[in-house]
Amino acid sequence: MKMIYAITGLMVAGFFCQQGIAQGPQITSISANSNSMVSRAPDSRGWTDPALNHNKLVQQQTGDGTFKQIGNFKVQGSPFLFGEHNKSNMFTQEAKAFNIFVSYNTYNQEVEFYSTSNPDKPLVREPGTVDSFTILPNTDLGISTPLNFIYASHLGSKEKVYYQEIYSGARFSLYKRYKSDLGYNTSNYAQSDLRQFDLQIDYFYIDKTSGKGLKKIKPNAATFTKEFKDVVDLSGALTADNFTTNPEPEMKKAMDLLNAKI
Repeated sequence: MKMIYAITGLMVAGFFCQQGIAQGPQITSISANSNSMVSRAPDSRGWTDPALNHNKLVQQQTGDGTFKQIGNFKVQGSPFLFGEHNKSNMFTQEAKAFNIFVSYNTYNQEVEFYSTSNPDKPLVREPGTVDSFTILPNTDLGISTPLNFIYASHLGSKEKVYYQEIYSGARFSLYKRYKSDLGYNTSNYAQSDLRQFDLQIDYFYIDKTSGKGLKKIKPNAATFTKEFKDVVDLSGALTADNFTTNPEPEMKKAMDLLNAKI
């Protein structure tokens, strides 16, 4: 039976626009368990994805006494991207829902959502049953513009995951994949059944003229210069220092230059 979503608020224009995550001098995050606001300074070693920072913060906040049971393992932290209950828009084959609350599970790729018809308990959509969704801006989490996610099959991939659209171009487009694994808890090796959610981040691009679909690419100047040398010389435009400071603006710059060559 088709789900009926309560639709509130106004549509957000430009669903598939370019977007990014801001990292300012200080970022405030929400503990997944306490919903308390926690301020933190950025990583002094260079840019770190705010979602990764949030994931680490939740692990620190939950401590040794809070776990999720997955199979035989007790798992610390949270698999949800930027925590739970993020205001979002969601699109399925059956319906469109605006200004609902979504929790994106990066471990099993399920999308949980709340609306006016189910405000207290989330309904769960399995991977692939949501075509796309958008997490709306939230300055407390460092999300400056909408984060647009597209299911892999719509990008020609058989992987059961969602990809964040970083840049959409006439020929070249850029995507990011968030995926959590169960890693060993480095603070407690004594408990063999103890694990933690480790958030993995990878980047991919599509060249629409190649017909090959998504291709993984490392976020550094040398890789981008070598990968696209037959299209345009990026060696004078990209710098290693800028990639260290924040790689996504540099990757978008590369996409601009590549699409300008069409």
